[in-house]
Amino acid sequence: MTNLLRIGLIMQGGAGWMGGAEYIRNIILALASLPQETRATFEVNLLTNTATDENFIDSIKPHVTNVHYLDQIVPPKFPELILWSIKSRLLRISDQRYDVILNKFGLNFVYPATSWDCRFSLDKVVAWIPDFQHKHLPQYFSKRELHGREKTYSKLVHSSPMVVLSSKSAAVDFERFYPDFIKKTRVLSFKSVMRDMWVQGDPANVQAKYSLPDRFFLVSNQFWQHKGHLTVINALKLLKDNGVKPVIVCTGELNDYRQPKYASVVLDAIKSFGLEEQILLVGLIPKNDQIQLLRRSLALIQPSQFEGWSTVVEEARCLGKAMILSDIPVHLEQNPPESCFFECSSPAALAEVMADFWHSLTPGPDGGKETLARETNKKECNDFAMTFLAIARSYVENRVRDLNG
Repeated sequence: MTNLLRIGLIMQGGAGWMGGAEYIRNIILALASLPQETRATFEVNLLTNTATDENFIDSIKPHVTNVHYLDQIVPPKFPELILWSIKSRLLRISDQRYDVILNKFGLNFVYPATSWDCRFSLDKVVAWIPDFQHKHLPQYFSKRELHGREKTYSKLVHSSPMVVLSSKSAAVDFERFYPDFIKKTRVLSFKSVMRDMWVQGDPANVQAKYSLPDRFFLVSNQFWQHKGHLTVINALKLLKDNGVKPVIVCTGELNDYRQPKYASVVLDAIKSFGLEEQILLVGLIPKNDQIQLLRRSLALIQPSQFEGWSTVVEEARCLGKAMILSDIPVHLEQNPPESCFFECSSPAALAEVMADFWHSLTPGPDGGKETLARETNKKECNDFAMTFLAIARSYVENRVRDLNG
């Protein structure tokens, strides 16, 4: 089929950033949910390496045409690596090993090039900029990382033929920072695809597995400074002082690469306020376990100071869960049902909502709400997939037109 759209998705994330892996997974699953006649017009190839988690690969393999392990297809040879390293620094060119992949497999839409991964020639790959966190919260970045982000963002904007943004909020920022390139942008706000295994699991069993109480709120964030854990801790302290003692279960890796001492700050705050029995840290757990705890919880709390597009909010949306969200622009844009907003970084505002929910909500899951949410999710994921395809086809059409003069 001469007009077959051959999509190449570059793997993102991992244990240090689960949101990146879920972003790619949701694109794949949303595309797989489209009608057969639409699926026949494209193929999906995952571009990854052998270090990628096997469980992730197993979850998406039935829904992609091929999984290409780049480190196997183009085996790196030490002299070539040294030569490439010198060239990339002196001449500012991409890793030419990966450019071979584009031609070898006839891929005509490769996505995403990012500020942290620019291995492909940028004039052949569509860029993804989730957000401009470093512009809004520069205090959480070192001078070196700020400089690096400015440099790579500028490279993406100037060199990539198209830039995908995760939200309208990011589009507003983009126009502010790069007004001359606004015509390059497209907005793709992803949706989490509801999976059968999510509602087939037993939340009570997973609760017991981690020795958790029946009633708890859930916070599912990496322990990065901007994710708002200290706001939650201080809100709990306010409530405890007034005789109200909610329990918070936190999932996520206890590490912030930008501030390695931040985990100690969080743990010290929990201990100094005597909240050890109210804040339960279960760490980075299997995805389905996290989903079952979300189903079991009273509500999700997402206290983040900044988001590109919150994955856990989308997961809670497709499960019909109640949510307590900081009132940052992206959360307001996501605007899920069953949600209540509080003033960002205000422990008092969060405490007020938590007290209300603690007294009024019961443990999940709620089968009726999940059924309704699932029906809505089908339409939302269809729209998400069709928007992705429209972006891909627009890129291909523009590139063909440019090549033909």
